[in-house]
Amino acid sequence: MVVKRERLAQRRKDAGHTQETLADALGVHRSTVVRWERGQGEPQPWMWVKLARLLKIRTIELRALFTTPDHPAAASRLVPAPRAESPDPPTQPPGLGNAHTEQLDLGDLAQEAVVVGSSTALMGTEVRVGCRTSDGRVIFVTMPRRALLRTATAATGTAMLSAFGGPTAQPKPLALSPDVNPVHNMRQLRRSLVGCDNVLGPRNVVATAQEHVRLIQQLRRDASGRDRQDLMQVQAEYAEFCSWLYQDSGDHRAAQYWADRAIDWSGAAEDHELTVYITARKAQLAGDMKDPLEAVDLAESAQRLAMPGSRLGALGAVFGAHGHALLGDGLASQRGYDLALELVTRPGDTEVRRGHWLNEAYVEAQRARSLSVLGDYEAATTGFDRAIRALPASFRRDRGVYLARSAGAQLHSVGPEQAAMTAAEALSIGISTGSARIFAELASLDGQLQRWSTVAAVTEFREALDSVMLHEV
Repeated sequence: MVVKRERLAQRRKDAGHTQETLADALGVHRSTVVRWERGQGEPQPWMWVKLARLLKIRTIELRALFTTPDHPAAASRLVPAPRAESPDPPTQPPGLGNAHTEQLDLGDLAQEAVVVGSSTALMGTEVRVGCRTSDGRVIFVTMPRRALLRTATAATGTAMLSAFGGPTAQPKPLALSPDVNPVHNMRQLRRSLVGCDNVLGPRNVVATAQEHVRLIQQLRRDASGRDRQDLMQVQAEYAEFCSWLYQDSGDHRAAQYWADRAIDWSGAAEDHELTVYITARKAQLAGDMKDPLEAVDLAESAQRLAMPGSRLGALGAVFGAHGHALLGDGLASQRGYDLALELVTRPGDTEVRRGHWLNEAYVEAQRARSLSVLGDYEAATTGFDRAIRALPASFRRDRGVYLARSAGAQLHSVGPEQAAMTAAEALSIGISTGSARIFAELASLDGQLQRWSTVAAVTEFREALDSVMLHEV
């Protein structure tokens, strides 16, 4: 039985909207709003913040309007923040230990549903969840999946867990036809996963990618000669991809593990170009971990190993430039980005196999990030704006990352209101993709925005972020 959402319809009218004007403001068809009010469906995750603003209520109040006897809180399917790494690992708050999940302050049923929604898959038995501490900070912690789901299931039932799907579902083993070339087939599957990651984020991809690694290892046992070497090369490519997925999930230790395996396997496959690419990616990972010396050294190693004037050399220059910014050396940082731009815009005769996504817009986005680290917030804001406009529509997760970083720069160059509005847009993408890079930036901004808590846009953003977090007792 479908129950009409009369309170939602009344809230729309009180906010001064017809179904048509609300639909226009959201960029959807009027029939979409009609279905919501009839109890047939709910907004996409990235619409919640904007819809709440249009209806002039808090996001947690909006979610309550979508709650009916036959329809658990819509927030139960939101999948936000994995743990964000920092140079100094955060202290685990009281009540979040392996045997103490029952101490969590979860509030009412709607908020308990958020517990399932506020986690993202990592390894098979653990999830990372965002938590707001008693002093107002946002940190990210690792919890056993079983304990977390048990807490939520007690309130909402096992049916909700099956609806949650993605991160908790285990991938089915692949079965390849004997007349299919396994190397070609596995490369095609990997390209499909890369496309999925660009849109949906790592949580829906990482388990499948690791399952593919296991499958390749099985295939290698029955192969010999060149076939075995080619499979080793594909295995290295998958390992590098797994490293990236864990990096975006905020699990830097797992990312390092997979990057190290990728280096080992690319060496065994005698793929020099892939080894250079992975070395450059390890420099990027070091930069995300706030280890500037490691980032600079690995980037310089990649540049030495790369063919002179190549795109891989440009990749090393980009990640080395950010390492220099973290060291406070603005001149060396800008020289690195200038070199990278020169290399990526230089006409080339050879086919681009690795790092084909590296273009002028990407270099400028990374430069903007470094300018923000160096305190040149106006130039950083301008750089992020250009990079966001240049992004392909399919790079939705990267758009969220750039928006989140831009919000941090806007706080200093434009003001808290614009920063909060940009952050809210990034948050909606972070919720749907589970990217820790987005949430790491937003968690940092959240603390900086505390002093402007009387600004309406700031309050809305912080409440929206807070609504997808656990809370320390």
